[in-house]
Amino acid sequence: MGFGRSYGQESHFFLKKNSGIFQSKIWDVLKHNSQTPTTAFVTDIGNDLAYEVPVETVVEWIETCLDRLDSLAARVVLSDLPMSTLYDVGEARYRLFRSVLFPGCRLTWTEMLARAERLSERLHLLSESRNTPIFIVKNEWYGLDPIHPRMSSYLAIWRDLFALAGAKLNENPTQENHRLLTWYLRALRPESWSMFSIPRHAQQPQGRLHDGTTISLY
Repeated sequence: MGFGRSYGQESHFFLKKNSGIFQSKIWDVLKHNSQTPTTAFVTDIGNDLAYEVPVETVVEWIETCLDRLDSLAARVVLSDLPMSTLYDVGEARYRLFRSVLFPGCRLTWTEMLARAERLSERLHLLSESRNTPIFIVKNEWYGLDPIHPRMSSYLAIWRDLFALAGAKLNENPTQENHRLLTWYLRALRPESWSMFSIPRHAQQPQGRLHDGTTISLY
């Protein structure tokens, strides 16, 4: 978790800095608990395009991530880029969100869309070659923000993700309960991050649900 988080390099969101997903301690935790059944959703892959990482490099990072998950015998769902929403963005809205979310990016709208199309094509090829289901997002899940789904869509998204992984959610929460849970999750702190260039840490697990489920962030 983390706004704009990269798979292979440090990323910044305002004054907060996160490590790349590859450098996260989650991999050590997963190896330590290798006998525990694991379901993994490989998502937010388009973030690295906004850091001007070449498409081939992004694909290499995703393949390495999938290899690590394969070694853990994890059930994996690969997530596609929200191409249907990206096509509707347009030059003006792209410039606005680029300046706010990724101020260091200098790619034009045409260049970004072309890279997103290539990356999406490669993800579909990965899905086919690895026999891994790919999650296709729906246009109606998004609002003005073209890359972050609306909070009201989260429940439908999670249901579809778990269904692709061959699992079902045990409960049928109301939209209001799910909204409260979303805000609760956003308030949890990860195992490590940096604020004002000062390294910070938080003991995991950080969260606990009423059914005993624990939540750890890395």
